[in-house]
Amino acid sequence: MSCIYKIREGASSYTDTEKKLADYILNHIDEVPLNSSQTLGERVGVSAAAVIRFSKKLGYNGFTDLKVDLAKDRTSEITNYDDMIEEEDSMDTVLKKAENLNTMLQNQAYRLINTASLEKAVDVLLGCEIVYLFGIGGSGTICMDFMQKLTRINRRVVYHNDFHYQLAAAAHMTDRDAAIAVSYSGTTREVNTAVQLAKELGTPIISITQFKKSPLVKLSDILLYIPSSERELRLGAIASRNASLIVTDLLYLGLAKNDIGLIKEYLVKTKEAIKRLK
Repeated sequence: MSCIYKIREGASSYTDTEKKLADYILNHIDEVPLNSSQTLGERVGVSAAAVIRFSKKLGYNGFTDLKVDLAKDRTSEITNYDDMIEEEDSMDTVLKKAENLNTMLQNQAYRLINTASLEKAVDVLLGCEIVYLFGIGGSGTICMDFMQKLTRINRRVVYHNDFHYQLAAAAHMTDRDAAIAVSYSGTTREVNTAVQLAKELGTPIISITQFKKSPLVKLSDILLYIPSSERELRLGAIASRNASLIVTDLLYLGLAKNDIGLIKEYLVKTKEAIKRLK
C-alpha cells in the first residue's frame, strides 16, 4: 500500500499532532526518509514517540517501515483531477473526465491494498463453510457480482437484495463461516447491524470500505480499503464502485489460485449447465 495515499486517505481521523506530522511528511517526501524519529519530531514540534505512534496508526511496525515505504513512492504519479461535471461540458469532456477519474481511482485502489490483509482475507474464505455478503444500494451490486463469481467456483455463498432477508440469513452464521461487508461510508445502518450480529456470533468479518474511522472499521477483523472519492455531483460513485470490484476480483483470484485445476473444472461445469438453456 502506498505510504502517501495511506497518509492522505486517513486525514479526516487525525488528531492535531497527527495532522502536523502528515502535512510535514507530504511536503517533505524526499527529506523524511533521511530523518530519525527524533529528528522528524524536532522539525515538526512533536515527540519522537508521537512519530512512532503515527507510523503504527498507518499500519507500520514503526517509523523505519514508514520511511522505507515512503521512499518507494513515485510522487510524479500522484495527480488530482478536476472531475466535477458541469452543464456546459460536451460529451467528449465528460468522457475524458470519467477516464481520468477512473484511471486515478484504479491506481489508488491497487496502491491502498495491503497484501498481508488480502492474504488473511483469502485464508479466511478458503477455510470457511459459508460466505455471507452484506451490502445495499451500489454496494449491493458489488455483492451480487461477487456472489456470482463464488457460485461458479462451487463456494457456498449467501446474499439477498432485500436486507430483511440478509439479516434473517445472518442469524444462522457461525464461527466457521465468514462475513464480507461492503460499505463505502462505513456508516450504513443496515450493513453495520448485520456486522454487529456477526461479531456477536463469532463470525470473522472482512470489510471493504474507505480508509477512515467509521463504525464498520471498528467492528471488522480484516480491512480492505478503497480510495475516498465520493463527492456531491461528481463521478466518484462510479469510481468507488469500480474500486470495490477490484478488491472483490482480487479475493476471487486469491481463491482461484489455490487450486487452478479444480477451479477450471468448476467453471466448465457451470458453463455446461448454462448451455442447457440454449
